[in-house]
Amino acid sequence: MKNLIMRAASGAIYVAIIVAATMAGGTWFSLLMTIFAALAAIEFTALTDSQAPNAGPLPAVIRALTIAATTATVGACGASFMLAVAIAMSFFLLRGIAALYDRRAESFTAVGRSALCFLYIGLPLGAMNLFENIISNYAVVLMIFVMIWLNDTGAYLVGSTLGRRKLFERLSPKKSWEGFFGGLIFCVLAGFGASIWIDSPLSTWQWISTGVLVCAFSTWGDLFESLMKRSLGVKDSGRLIPGHGGILDRIDSLLFVAPAISLFLAVSVYYNVM
Repeated sequence: MKNLIMRAASGAIYVAIIVAATMAGGTWFSLLMTIFAALAAIEFTALTDSQAPNAGPLPAVIRALTIAATTATVGACGASFMLAVAIAMSFFLLRGIAALYDRRAESFTAVGRSALCFLYIGLPLGAMNLFENIISNYAVVLMIFVMIWLNDTGAYLVGSTLGRRKLFERLSPKKSWEGFFGGLIFCVLAGFGASIWIDSPLSTWQWISTGVLVCAFSTWGDLFESLMKRSLGVKDSGRLIPGHGGILDRIDSLLFVAPAISLFLAVSVYYNVM
């Protein structure tokens, strides 16, 4: 009972922070994405470098600072975007040079882990930051988070009561096709409701398509993190959030949803598709 209360309380605080930062927008949202990026990079480094005991804390610090800086600056346009590109390129150049002086047997694979950390965490959260800056409508941004949460809720409610057919048993034995479609229904209904209640440039079909994409990429994002954790032999990415694990356990869906939705809405709205 105590664990359930702790899980509910920490989950409520997590949601409240996201809602508050999203409604405040601008610097506050950028700060939240930057903090998420830094914490996730530290967790990712701790997980993936677990088989390299001589690595020390420096890789985690370097990755966290670089990814946080990129996430923060990519949220703005013009010169700040170019600064983000410059930071990213500098990171890869310096990381490659540093590998030449790394005498560990796995020095080359360590560069690959650094690159994956940047692609998996830095770019998606940077894309979310940029999307919030461009769309300039907190209700649209907040609805993306709401859809992710509704997808989890719908999948759990339907899957736990009606789930029979396994969705991806190799990586997540508890997920079912029934749960997937339950989450899909919740997301589509949320998209339809958003088209009625939210004043935005998105059409009804764009909102519904957004719901479908959120459901699909949210599921894939969760499965990808499951793949990573199973490969590394761990249950949770960390212990930052009581009852929920680490920050990667909370934003795994967002890391796949953010770039997919940003690209879809940018293209569909710009070209007036659907």
